[in-house]
Amino acid sequence: MTEEEIKDDDLKIVKVLVNEGRLDDAVEEIKLYLENINENNYLDRMENVLETLVTLHGGRTILRFLIEHSVIDIPTLLHNLSKKDSMLRYSFLLLLKSMCENEADLFLPYVEDLLQSEDPNIKEAILQLLIFISGGEKDIKDESIIRTTASKLINEKEFVTEKAIQALRAVGKDSPSLIAKILTEYIKENSENEELRKKIDTVLKSIVSVEKIDELVEEEKSREEEKKEEDIDVDEKEITDKELELKKKDLELKKKKLELEAKEKELEEKEIQEKEKALKKKQELLEKEKELSQVELELKQKEVEERQQKIREEEAKRLQEKIRDMKEKENE
Repeated sequence: MTEEEIKDDDLKIVKVLVNEGRLDDAVEEIKLYLENINENNYLDRMENVLETLVTLHGGRTILRFLIEHSVIDIPTLLHNLSKKDSMLRYSFLLLLKSMCENEADLFLPYVEDLLQSEDPNIKEAILQLLIFISGGEKDIKDESIIRTTASKLINEKEFVTEKAIQALRAVGKDSPSLIAKILTEYIKENSENEELRKKIDTVLKSIVSVEKIDELVEEEKSREEEKKEEDIDVDEKEITDKELELKKKDLELKKKKLELEAKEKELEEKEIQEKEKALKKKQELLEKEKELSQVELELKQKEVEERQQKIREEEAKRLQEKIRDMKEKENE
């Protein structure tokens, strides 16, 4: 069966299911149709699905479901589309125009990442989708997306730069003040880049009058002055806070110093008390030693006296015996 015959059979079934209100079954049928997709037939099958759904009542609901559940993956789609010529790319992207206008939230999450792609064709394609989104129900107020788009004004292929200018103009129609504010800030950050300045001037002149630009410049100056004053107030507050903090730390240090001195004094007093206790104890020991020595001395003295007494008694006894012996001899 040829690719054309497969398309006719499968997508006829999808149309019938959608017309009968069987949207879940239609989704399953599309999944089957895309199941055997390959590099050669990827874009053909995607184009067939998109062409079929955009013509059906309820087709947008199905397409939203397919994108939300990555059955149709936007980055993959743009990657494959980048290999085709510019006319084919634009014709294919037109199939997504109504979805971009009415279902912007399906595409916006991919914008920043795809703008960072190394492939200029992918960058051009997502910028074109951004233009479609700007023409729809949703105003683009995401500053990050706008700044990333502005970054494509320089150091890119000419067709990417032109598409970035178109995208910023498209976004700026609904949010001129926001675009002017962001681009004015962006050029300040890159003030030495004259090429960027010219491109931004081109964008601003197409969305804002000269008077409005002057007004925005004045507003920006006023904001800067206010910011400077706020910064000064913040700096003064920070200085005051730091001074208070230093004073607080100084007081804490003084408090700790006093506590340390009190502790040292307490330790010194305790040490003195300990020394006094030791000295007193030593004195008591000396007193006891003295008392013991006195007792020992008295005991020795008593012992000497007792010995002397004993010697005297023995001597007296010996003398008496001697006298008695002499008397006995005289009597004989």
